[in-house]
Amino acid sequence: MNGATRQTQITVRSSNQPSLLSRLMAITVSCGAEVLAASSHCDGVNTVVRLVTEHGDRTIRALTDAGFNCQSDPVVLVELRDEPGLPALMAAKLAVAGIRVRQSYASHSDDHRAHVVFQTIDDDRAIRFLNVEALIRALAAAKRRRPAPEMETAEAYAEAHAA
Repeated sequence: MNGATRQTQITVRSSNQPSLLSRLMAITVSCGAEVLAASSHCDGVNTVVRLVTEHGDRTIRALTDAGFNCQSDPVVLVELRDEPGLPALMAAKLAVAGIRVRQSYASHSDDHRAHVVFQTIDDDRAIRFLNVEALIRALAAAKRRRPAPEMETAEAYAEAHAA
């Protein structure tokens, strides 16, 4: 896990049009903003698309100029290795820490990475908590990769440090 950062989630609601998603993504890519995470669903009336891109402001401008109605909200974005169950585990740990998650979704990439988006009741606390979790996981992984150092004998220590 590379840690958590604050990002902007862009929400676009539009009438159910078959070409909406492809048009929206084409505009996003054409403005030079890589999509880090995306989610879409139909709420019964509209198609709702949620995006987190590398350049939120630029994406919002491009979509607005193209006639899309955009809403932006702060979210927590976590980049991590693509491991089944890890996003759910992170959400469960946030809940145990008393940080309620309003919504979440994950996007996976071809390079075995994933981006998980959390909108919480306390994004600042969630970021601190998730960054501590990332540090703990990294230290545990490093410890598993490196064998424990052998204990030195008193004689070997004395000989090595004799002046």
